[in-house]
Amino acid sequence: MKMKNHHRERGFSLLLSIFMLMLLTAVAGGMIFMAATETSINSNFKSEETAYFAARAGTEEARDRMLTTNLNSISGMLPTTLPTAAGGVLYILQNGVTAANVTTNVTSSNPLADDEFCHDFPYGGTGYAGMTPVPPNVRCTTLPSGGWYTTTPSVAPYPLDYKWTRITKKSNNSTPYPVNGISTQSNEVCWNGISEEALPAGIASCNLMTPAGLPVYLVTSLAVMPSGARRIVQQEIAQTLTGGLPGGLFATGTGCGALNVQGNARTGSFNSATEGTPTNPPNNLTLTNGDVGANGGVGVGGTSTAVNGHVSTLLPASIGSCPTNGVSTNGTPVTGPLVQLASPYTPPVPPMPNPLPPTTNVTYRNTTLPPGSYGNVTLQGNVTLTGGTPSNPAIYTLNSLNLNGNATLNINGTVVINIAGVNQTTVVDMTGGSFANSTNVPSNFVINYAGSGNVKMTGGSQSYAVVNAPNAAISFHGGSDFYGNAIGRTIDDQGGTNFYWDMATNVPGPSNNSYYEISLRELAY
Repeated sequence: MKMKNHHRERGFSLLLSIFMLMLLTAVAGGMIFMAATETSINSNFKSEETAYFAARAGTEEARDRMLTTNLNSISGMLPTTLPTAAGGVLYILQNGVTAANVTTNVTSSNPLADDEFCHDFPYGGTGYAGMTPVPPNVRCTTLPSGGWYTTTPSVAPYPLDYKWTRITKKSNNSTPYPVNGISTQSNEVCWNGISEEALPAGIASCNLMTPAGLPVYLVTSLAVMPSGARRIVQQEIAQTLTGGLPGGLFATGTGCGALNVQGNARTGSFNSATEGTPTNPPNNLTLTNGDVGANGGVGVGGTSTAVNGHVSTLLPASIGSCPTNGVSTNGTPVTGPLVQLASPYTPPVPPMPNPLPPTTNVTYRNTTLPPGSYGNVTLQGNVTLTGGTPSNPAIYTLNSLNLNGNATLNINGTVVINIAGVNQTTVVDMTGGSFANSTNVPSNFVINYAGSGNVKMTGGSQSYAVVNAPNAAISFHGGSDFYGNAIGRTIDDQGGTNFYWDMATNVPGPSNNSYYEISLRELAY
């Protein structure tokens, strides 16, 4: 038998084993690489998601602290105008972040910079407040200079990964989709409870619109993770109106005679905020919108008495006998549409003066009184109260006020009188004289009173005032015109005083409603 020599095949198994080992090593290496890549993808995804929710946390801190009821409220710091070189921007800064981090070195080397701001306020050929315009989805390269922002620290109970939250009012062109379709207009944006509306030219604020609204705020938040993940989210938020004053003359009482308009008086309205230079009588005076109302019954009487506006009542909105009907009439008066209130209108009660004024009697004649604290004041002759400005009014604290001997009380600027009324039945009595507000703006002469005493008002040739006494019995005397508004427990206008409601004073009361999220978006910057 012939035998084969296999010595040449010696070592083949070793080579095959090495090849298989290399193959298995390559497969294992590929699997390890794939696992590492998957881990990296998952890590990046987790980091991106964490950054997103961290940015959301920033917007929610701002949204909560904007409420007046928050112990760390920033409501007093909120922007009152659209951003300008002088202000209008508030930043909440996380621990370890400075204003310089946010507002300087707007380059890719600084991940904390606000490189989105120029897209929210892009109006003008050179950008808003001097910023350089950039195309959509491109990071800003410049920010304004000067004192255009203020800052406040975060109060989060532990450090969060969001770095800053910016709060501004919203402009009509703050997004690529202007509210009114006109991308070149930078009007403030208002929320009326149903939709956003651009504030029309000539209207001073959102609450003066029809229907009335409140400002829309842009809340923008940036989060940056240690991995470098960076996310920006933006909310549009606003509070919903709690409801404005149902009428320029409004009685909070629930009885049948809460409000009486008699003696051939008529009502109408004007708007001191839109008439340009206020005149006497107002140049936009109209016999419309002279609304009145009460939580109780409303009486209207006289042969030519005319309520040229709505009549609101919590009782049944019909004419007849109280309490079955909310409005009772005698004679042949004119009344506007009747309105059934869904719930009682409860205005805020002004606080009692603190400290209280003296209770001593004092008389002033033919003089000028500086702001200060006075007792039971009687005025004779011509007495002037030194007025301030709307942002810095002159404050007078009185226990009571009495005009005597045809006295004239002159108001020559913004004046607020806070009445204490301690041990007084009648806290304001102007029947022995008259007052003249030379500014022709009712909100420049405000009388606040928290108690339940009597307030007797008269007017003169310039009787512009706001009477805020929701627990008092207010009566009008003298048959003259009265411009402004008045709130009392009961209101008696049986002396034929014509009343003209200043629509600029129809400011909704402070709202403690949560800020409603109108929209939420993530920004690609």
